[in-house]
Amino acid sequence: MSWTDERVSMLRDLWAKGLSASQIAMQLGGVTRNAVIGKAHRLGLESRPSPIRGNGTGSRRRNRAIDRALEAKALRGTMADEEIGGEKIVPDGRRRVDDTPIPPLARRGGDVSECLWPIGDPGDADFGFCKADTVPGRPYCAEHCAVAYIRKDKSAA
Repeated sequence: MSWTDERVSMLRDLWAKGLSASQIAMQLGGVTRNAVIGKAHRLGLESRPSPIRGNGTGSRRRNRAIDRALEAKALRGTMADEEIGGEKIVPDGRRRVDDTPIPPLARRGGDVSECLWPIGDPGDADFGFCKADTVPGRPYCAEHCAVAYIRKDKSAA
């Protein structure tokens, strides 16, 4: 269905009379409610308030809850470390005696140059790692890198 000048004129008249988009669609025939709304919008016809009315209580409660959550989030973001009795208190409540950095977890019996691909079941006594030479910058050997890092085919996207 195309919008002829006659149908557009009829749409303007019915819209001005205050008919709903569904009623206009039924009178025009061959168009949907959404088509009427879209055409009215494109023609720049005056928009109307929604016929759906809330009871006025739910939205305000939700807004108060959102306001409280935003206030709490803002307060969390402003907390700073404090010193009490020579101990540093961090915002989450834990106490740290000094500021020495905690070293990263040591790898299970392997160093940076050994492949860390797991071999066997972690629950078994003979569980271990591949330990072949690693690819520079990766935790695995070339064979296990081929399995662990799969490139996305750019042509498939």
